[in-house]
Amino acid sequence: MKFKRILFYFALFIFHFSLLSAQEHLVPLKCNPVLVRYTKEAKRMHSNSWRLISDSIMAKLPFLDDFSKPGPYPFDSLWMDNAAFINNTYPTCPHTLGVATLDGVNSEGQPYNKNCPVGASYAADSLTSRPIDLFAGCPKGNFDSVWLSFYYQAGGKGYAPKANDTLLLQFRTSSTPWTTVWYHLGYTPSLTDTGMHLVMIKMVDTIHYNGVKINIFDHNFQFRFKNYACTSANVDQWNIDEVYLNKNRSWNDTAQYDVSFMYESPSLLANYEAMPWEQFTQNDLKTSMYLQERNNNYPGISNAINTLYNYSINTTPVSTYSGGNKNIYPYFDSGCNKYTPQVIVPIKSNFSYTPLTKPTDITITHSLSAIGDFDRHNDTLRYDQKFSDYYAYDDGTAEAAYFINGTAPMYLAYQFTLNHPDTLRGLDLDFNYIFVNQGNYSFRLALWDNTGVGGSPGTLKFEDDKIYNPQFVDSMNARYHDSLNGFTFYPYHFSHDSAISGTFYVGWVQTYGDSLNIGYDYNTDHHNQIYYNVGSGWTPGSYPGSMMMRPVFGTKNSHSPILNSQEQQPEIQALAIYPNPAREKVTLSIPMPANTTLKIYTADGREWLTNNNFMGSTINTASLPAGFYIIQVATTDGKTYFQKLLIQR
Repeated sequence: MKFKRILFYFALFIFHFSLLSAQEHLVPLKCNPVLVRYTKEAKRMHSNSWRLISDSIMAKLPFLDDFSKPGPYPFDSLWMDNAAFINNTYPTCPHTLGVATLDGVNSEGQPYNKNCPVGASYAADSLTSRPIDLFAGCPKGNFDSVWLSFYYQAGGKGYAPKANDTLLLQFRTSSTPWTTVWYHLGYTPSLTDTGMHLVMIKMVDTIHYNGVKINIFDHNFQFRFKNYACTSANVDQWNIDEVYLNKNRSWNDTAQYDVSFMYESPSLLANYEAMPWEQFTQNDLKTSMYLQERNNNYPGISNAINTLYNYSINTTPVSTYSGGNKNIYPYFDSGCNKYTPQVIVPIKSNFSYTPLTKPTDITITHSLSAIGDFDRHNDTLRYDQKFSDYYAYDDGTAEAAYFINGTAPMYLAYQFTLNHPDTLRGLDLDFNYIFVNQGNYSFRLALWDNTGVGGSPGTLKFEDDKIYNPQFVDSMNARYHDSLNGFTFYPYHFSHDSAISGTFYVGWVQTYGDSLNIGYDYNTDHHNQIYYNVGSGWTPGSYPGSMMMRPVFGTKNSHSPILNSQEQQPEIQALAIYPNPAREKVTLSIPMPANTTLKIYTADGREWLTNNNFMGSTINTASLPAGFYIIQVATTDGKTYFQKLLIQR
């Protein structure tokens, strides 16, 4: 025992020594920022029952969920709990658009136990079906044709489960408690293991490994996925996709006549995810856009799915494009669709460009259409291209945290390029919450020109006098900003107008503390714009991804994500909606004139609905799944209102 303890402490020493001797690191997030902000918004609305789900609703066959419906929580007509995270950003090569991720944080995005020892494994998330009357749903004598199938993936773009972590599938009936019928131990996938794995369960009287017999053809059958993980961080992730329970299936029913998008729509911009409206020109548009489509039919040329692709962009006039019909061949033969004209989508040549005169959101909608398609929810992508007052390389969602390690002062810089001179106001920063005193970390904002060797940061043009501490927006006690992306705004304190031009570097000088974690986006890659200096000169970043650091430009008080912005706040307060929470419809306190633009956003920032010809004071919400939304209405005279809405079913 003593020898094992010595080995443990020696390994711990080696780990910390390697951490301290290295300079650049990626680490897991302590929390899930999307769920934390969703929870905070719901609680700000003083709804004490925002997460309560009735257990009286029954599900029916066929039971199908590929998690392509808006999240961040499971669709409540099928699932009873909120612990799983519905998202499009964690999976690698998903079976369809969207997955349910089980990890080490709870439904509010917080660790189950922040003191959980590293390497330990405890019960964490569950994804529990609603009760299903299997006995009534299956005609007598047809029980053998009922199968449950699903896909799983260890890690994906997140942090893979360790060997002592587990993913379980469990059944429960009126007479049998939760009983494990399938499990998989944690593992780190090989470099070639980039997809998802199918599991087929025949729904007959199941003999559990310890001898428990389960008569599943019951009036109150349920199943659930459950994971064991380190519960002190957002780690040990399993992705679940396409859960399908139905009759008239067989052991070889392993594929579906289904064509699906695989990932979120990319930005319309060639170099950024978002940019200031005053900087935008037609040259900033992509010439073409790469989309990935997947045919999940059985292998074989004869099983190609003939699919129509279209897109529309809500410019004035509307920009449209039809890729026509194209045979998409099965994924297991040919991989994702790589055929023109559907995948290489022309943008610049079809975009109805006019110079912007104010902050603007431009929505692009991609759609697939195939006769007899198995699931239509995964056939539509919507992307809201933002032209506000900031540049962004990231997509707004962090999958990890990035930091440099050393002794202060340390320097971190991020490269951007302006089309014409503009006034730099500050930085939007998304820090990853850590369970320490934030006063132990401090920094000053800095600005460099582009005269360094090999395009690295050159002359330090400005170092702010003000010392900042990180504001952890992921923390339940953090200062809150009225923005779904959760960034905190840090202003520069220039003594005169900070008009800059061309290529430049923004960032910070860390004045105290050995590290400073900032959110890192795996789904966009701009590591070539990252440089750091821990005392031995500038070094380029090496981890594929993008820091969640955004320079803000324009005049004072024009930055809308700040809650205390003097420009935005009166408009937010001027409009009320009721009832709230709501079910079938809501009423606006201010009737809207003709040609008002109405937009409804989901909690994770995806656009659910756009109506460019809204009028009046009533919004029909009957089609909205239960959850939290942002309502935006913009009149033709330039007034914009925002309100938060909770839908309960």
